[in-house]
Amino acid sequence: MPYSMTGFGYTVKSYDEYQIEVRIKSLNNKGIDISVKGPRDILFFIDLDIRNTVKSIFERGSFQIYLNIKYYQPKILLNIDNLKKALESVNMMMDQLGLKPTDDKKYEISSALASEYEEETVDETMKSRIVQAVKEACLSLKEERKKEGEKLIKDIEGRLEIIENNLSIVEKEKDEIIQKAKQRITEKVKELFGEEYSERAFIEATLLADKMDITEEIVRLRSHLQRFRELIRQNKPVGRKMDFLCQEMHREINTMGNKMPDFSPYTVEMKAQLEKIRQQVQNIE
Repeated sequence: MPYSMTGFGYTVKSYDEYQIEVRIKSLNNKGIDISVKGPRDILFFIDLDIRNTVKSIFERGSFQIYLNIKYYQPKILLNIDNLKKALESVNMMMDQLGLKPTDDKKYEISSALASEYEEETVDETMKSRIVQAVKEACLSLKEERKKEGEKLIKDIEGRLEIIENNLSIVEKEKDEIIQKAKQRITEKVKELFGEEYSERAFIEATLLADKMDITEEIVRLRSHLQRFRELIRQNKPVGRKMDFLCQEMHREINTMGNKMPDFSPYTVEMKAQLEKIRQQVQNIE
């Protein structure tokens, strides 16, 4: 069964040193769009891996991913050797300038300088753990999208049934409507021009019947409805195909309404239900 494109996923993974929290939200989109937010020093190394993980699970949708790393103990960011090196540079600069800052001030300046020597890295273990957390959040989201998809399909199936019922009425009554129309045109020609124009009346009535014939439209519409139901039973992304079928069905219903205005109550109802289906299809992957 097709999946919805809207949903929410969440996972938390706890380890000795830190906790990884991943939240992911998805909305409908014609393609795939991914936004990742979190610690910049970590995302610099792992942003692409997160995006590839999402793309390996989903084909369509707009995804907002929030990554949070909570350390249980303060993380020592500065290397002692780099700090000593920075302090030596600060002392030399202060001596040249004739300044005598406090030790606290020296440390503040030195630590800021030492941080520039640091190469921010994410070890492979953390990287693997983050990717795994993202994958689990995506699978949680996928399950939510499946549940939402089931609700959408249930609503769509009910509306397809309404369309099929109205189409059956049209198919059942079309020949009678055409015969009545032929009778009206025949009587009108005879009334205006007399019995000697009965052959002309027959020709006009036949031409009118040909113009009013909606057999082909009915056959094509039934074919589209059958194909739509086949797509509903597939367990893969079919949203684009459903959207295309909605356009084709609208064309056939519109043509039927134009050819046989007598059926406007039915064609109007079919178009109304089809529009509701099209709106639901926009949320299907």
